[in-house]
Amino acid sequence: MNQHRVLSRRGLLRGAGALSLAAAAGPLTAACGGGNTADGDTAAANARLKLPAYIPFAGVEPDLPAGDNLLPGFYGYPASLVAALSGRPGEGAGKVDILVNTFNPVPPAVGGNKYWQALNDRVGAELAFNIVPDADYGTKLTTTIAGGDLPDMVMLQASTPNLPAVLKAKFADLTPYLSGDAVKEYPFLANTPEFSWRPMIANGGIYGLPTPRASIGNMMFTRDDLIAERSLNPAPQSYREFVELCKGLTDAKAGRWALGDTGVGGGGALMFVLTMAGAPNGWSVEGGKFTNAVETDAYPKALDAVAAMVKQGLFHPDAFSATFQQGRDWFGTGKIALKVDGYAAWDILLAAYRSIDVGAMAAPAFDGGEGRHLTGGGSFAVTGIKKGDEVRIKQLLAIANWMAAPFGTAEHLFRKFGVEGVDYTMQDGVPTPTKQGETNVKIPMQYLIDSPPILGPGKKTVVDKQYAFHKKVAPLLVADPTVGLYSATQAAKGSALSKILSGALSEIVRGNKPLSDWSGTVRTWRQSGGDQVRKEFEAAYAKQR
Repeated sequence: MNQHRVLSRRGLLRGAGALSLAAAAGPLTAACGGGNTADGDTAAANARLKLPAYIPFAGVEPDLPAGDNLLPGFYGYPASLVAALSGRPGEGAGKVDILVNTFNPVPPAVGGNKYWQALNDRVGAELAFNIVPDADYGTKLTTTIAGGDLPDMVMLQASTPNLPAVLKAKFADLTPYLSGDAVKEYPFLANTPEFSWRPMIANGGIYGLPTPRASIGNMMFTRDDLIAERSLNPAPQSYREFVELCKGLTDAKAGRWALGDTGVGGGGALMFVLTMAGAPNGWSVEGGKFTNAVETDAYPKALDAVAAMVKQGLFHPDAFSATFQQGRDWFGTGKIALKVDGYAAWDILLAAYRSIDVGAMAAPAFDGGEGRHLTGGGSFAVTGIKKGDEVRIKQLLAIANWMAAPFGTAEHLFRKFGVEGVDYTMQDGVPTPTKQGETNVKIPMQYLIDSPPILGPGKKTVVDKQYAFHKKVAPLLVADPTVGLYSATQAAKGSALSKILSGALSEIVRGNKPLSDWSGTVRTWRQSGGDQVRKEFEAAYAKQR
């Protein structure tokens, strides 16, 4: 069976996208599953595990219906919200230490933050968030795990070395509390789809809580106002037409370029061109045999294409050194007009730059024809719960359940926007943050625990535009068949294997080394562990057939 494209619902539930060179290092769930058992035993235990029952929340009717890999759309909050929980879920929990990252400025501390104080009051516990900027989070996480005193809840990045072993050593096995019908005690966690629970599998159990994300992950965002201003083609049908659009958007003398992220560190323009060129989403499998994206002809084709775009000056001159937030700022201020980002960035960009017109571009086939779209990860991260007795674990799960309250509930509205008249004002069902709300309501619970994603609420024209794009690419999704599989070599060497590729990618795209060097880099990757990862994935895959 050829799983280069996986269109079945079962296949898509197993799929999550690994971007660019990260495809060779492996996605989050490919690393999960380790421990002290033999590899074959671990793979078998993972396959046997009963995931939490899925019980969708039916308390609100969307304006635009959900579909297979299609998010529901909402123009506004319902006039009558559901008060989904009675009492305070964290009653008796006392202080709850939490480590989480943020992509926004760190909000004021609890002593000067009325929203944070109201949050603690509603939950019934002292939520002691340690909020760390994303650029520093990896270092903070490493030192925290190495230390002797873990917070109660910790957001674990996909890149955490030896993640399965870390989970087993430091964090609670949540299987007894969440597997199968046990999750019904936490109805909002039960509202989380299977696609988002699969990345929580490790060591034959459920070792974390998800921050759910849609199957449609990253996309190429467009400044539709700038494209229209120059009368350019907003929907190129080939790589050649895409380059013509980029040329039309670039005016170095005016300080404007088409793009700001080459993607040599993952994602970016390289991911978009790889999609055009037909590269698999991380891995492909045919007849039980696995092939990594870096081994395909599509990879050097895409590298050559992006290198040519760099040479033509289509990228911001600081593209190789820019931070994540700089790229968003360039997009919002018109210094660049095209940017690959997560699907949720649509609303983030519009909230930060309210006068711009944001759209999204589907990747065409390189030489024309039907395009493709790579699935994203089912979860932003793995949120681990510190080992403890049953009473403590249940207290933390009750708080997590509150954080997962879905759209249409009073809890969701408060979590996202705070108190009406203080942190936001409401017009036609759409909240608008006040100055205080823009500052205070920035506690990044959405990177710790979250409800299933939706489109909106927002202006009808915006939600309709988002929905139309999702509907267009939903049938074109390409999944990674390794998601949910375990490779011991991947768990131990994933980061090192990625580094073998990253340096060569950067040098080729910059034009400092010839494309012909790529084959030697791939050979080194294979000999250093890539072939062993393939062998282990193939063995794990065979156990699932």
